[in-house]
Amino acid sequence: MNTTKNNTPYLEQFKQSMHQYSPISNESFEQIQGLTRLQHIKKGAYLVPVNQVAKKMYFVCKGILVSQFLTNDGHAHIKNFFLENSFAASTVSLLQQTPSMFDIWALEDTVLLEFDHGQYKQLVHRIPELSRFHIAYLEQSWVIKNEQRQIAFATQTSAERYRAFLTEYPTLDKRVPQLHIASYLGITPTQLSRLRKDLQGAVNTK
Repeated sequence: MNTTKNNTPYLEQFKQSMHQYSPISNESFEQIQGLTRLQHIKKGAYLVPVNQVAKKMYFVCKGILVSQFLTNDGHAHIKNFFLENSFAASTVSLLQQTPSMFDIWALEDTVLLEFDHGQYKQLVHRIPELSRFHIAYLEQSWVIKNEQRQIAFATQTSAERYRAFLTEYPTLDKRVPQLHIASYLGITPTQLSRLRKDLQGAVNTK
């Protein structure tokens, strides 16, 4: 991708986010930068449709992506929110080259950097710095985070999960329809409305 005045800030944003996982030299970053393509995605557009084999990875510069699947009873369930400075992908589909079990789509108009997973994987095998970044990213964003969420669903009340959600995503409550937040928390919109009222009532009584 050509580095222009319009996309240079997004590349710097991308680089700083990579640094949060593991240090990356300018030389190594230039290698992965060469794979990226700046994309402007409209709200509601699908990046990875369910049952399609994923080929790309994404870095969210601005906006929100979500991953979503249908439950056995036909209800849509939000699996993950990908906000600014997040990496989004159908990881199992990429690694196994099998059809994705969920959709990834834009909840807002979104600006992102897209790169091919196959080419990225070649760089990871060839450049030790990128290999260290990749391992740290998988550990922190998928292994640790997913395990914590699985335990939370089994041990926390819906009120505790909602408070944890507000801590992890302090601005999302005002950006995302309550239907999607309820889906992510595994509760109904009515239950979420009740939790919000209870929480606001507790704040007002302090």
